[in-house]
Amino acid sequence: MKVIAISNQKGGVAKTTTCLNLAALFAKKYKVLIIDCDKQGNLTKNIGDKDFDSSINDLFLKRDYDIQQVRKNLDLIPSSIDFAGIDLVIQGKLARETILTKAIKKRKEDYDYVFLDCPPDMNLVTINALTASDYVIIPVQASQFSMEGVNIMIDFVSGIRENLNPELTILGILITHFDERLKISKSIEQDFIDNEWKEALFKTRIRRNTAIENSQHKDKRMTIFEYDEKSAGAKDYTKLGKEVIHRIHNYS
Repeated sequence: MKVIAISNQKGGVAKTTTCLNLAALFAKKYKVLIIDCDKQGNLTKNIGDKDFDSSINDLFLKRDYDIQQVRKNLDLIPSSIDFAGIDLVIQGKLARETILTKAIKKRKEDYDYVFLDCPPDMNLVTINALTASDYVIIPVQASQFSMEGVNIMIDFVSGIRENLNPELTILGILITHFDERLKISKSIEQDFIDNEWKEALFKTRIRRNTAIENSQHKDKRMTIFEYDEKSAGAKDYTKLGKEVIHRIHNYS
């Protein structure tokens, strides 16, 4: 079982979109679990807005919780508004950083891949997610100040690796909302190369694509592959999936 966190402390970088669609792609071939670690619960809503009897909040409080099957080969531990404030609840607990690690290890025989949609915060939940993960993908929007945000995120990941999870590997930096017609997109891409992060960058760029936005509309609640498998978004995430598998094999 491989555990992959999708994380960035900045919002609006297609973190949830990437987690959902990568997981859906992998579920075509593998048994996959998604854990929605964000109290906003956008991933839970995007995969089908249902009233679940339990959530990740129960997991963190070490209560019984259910795992929901949401698609073939694709299961979900949903989030809910109850998860807000969990940091305050667990901050005084022993081994508070490894709650999620222990829960995932109990499921290691059940899944090939686990994807974690992290909150846009550097809080105890994010620390738990990164401590539980083998790899982290850092999505960044092709916009101004992207470099600054990535520097902060990489320092944070380095701290997790040094203190809690020495096996944590940055699988790659993913540029999203990319539009090759815009100077800012090309400029951001060049900034990463100039900062000697060319090797960390995924070759795949997730292009701006209305099909991705439409697939997540409240009347749809679909993955990009369900909505339009011939769209640029589906092609980009398919290409990214192949690159993710290739990088994991190289690290293994």
